[in-house]
Amino acid sequence: MTTVRSKTVVITAVLLVCALAVAAFTHHRRSRYEEARRLAEAGDTQGAYEVFTALGGYSDAAERARGLVEEDPALPYRSVAPGDTVTFGSYEQDNNTANGPEAIRWIVLDRIDDQVLLLSADCLEGRQYHHVPFEEVTWENSDLREWMNGFFYAQAFTPAQQTIVRTVHNENSDQSVTGAPGGADTDDRVFALSETEALIYLAPGASRSDVSAAAATEYAASGALSVTEDGTVDWWLRSPGTYGFAAQFVDASGKPMISGANVDAQYGARPALWISIAKADGSVR
Repeated sequence: MTTVRSKTVVITAVLLVCALAVAAFTHHRRSRYEEARRLAEAGDTQGAYEVFTALGGYSDAAERARGLVEEDPALPYRSVAPGDTVTFGSYEQDNNTANGPEAIRWIVLDRIDDQVLLLSADCLEGRQYHHVPFEEVTWENSDLREWMNGFFYAQAFTPAQQTIVRTVHNENSDQSVTGAPGGADTDDRVFALSETEALIYLAPGASRSDVSAAAATEYAASGALSVTEDGTVDWWLRSPGTYGFAAQFVDASGKPMISGANVDAQYGARPALWISIAKADGSVR
């Protein structure tokens, strides 16, 4: 009888401790939720967003976080640093159009004041640099540039997200060895990295993590891309190769190939872009 009573006491104590822990946790989340609401009402949308996001599925926290981002699309990116992975925009990736497009993952390559350079973590499509074999072409008039700044830009980003994508002036230098012409400078919203940018951002041993090797999404791999056993593919840079009918690329192992490949080859498209994270008043926080 004593043993039964002892077990009952122990079970009751355990249940009481669990109940107290749940109550404390619930109280903490409720307090944090109210804190986030106060921050939002006081105009500290960054602080409110961070708290609502941390609360996850509590009450309508996720919905409130989305609402803040709809009003200020740069909100999730003001605390990022080079090497971080973020999501921005959406595009078909799992090759199942019935479930809609998936969020695009980006690697933060650089941050300069209120500007952030993003490179897609994966190759989002298999594309030709240009469709005409042996035709001399530069980035300015390439099919790849037209696709990135046209179809991809329109499909991947909402009108609100498009407001923070910067139009940047890109220098298109000649090939570093043979001097094959890089063509005119261009103003781009979305672009492929250049030979120089690849040297800066993709070099092994750089302060940023090595992000050279890129996998193809299931959607991209469903086409004519040649995919390795590791799932990686060759992907285009925008700079010219050895000849005017060739363009540089990064091979599936992550090595930049400045000699290039014929422009009508089917390689991965890995978009890059700069976004502005400044608030309307010009500040970042």
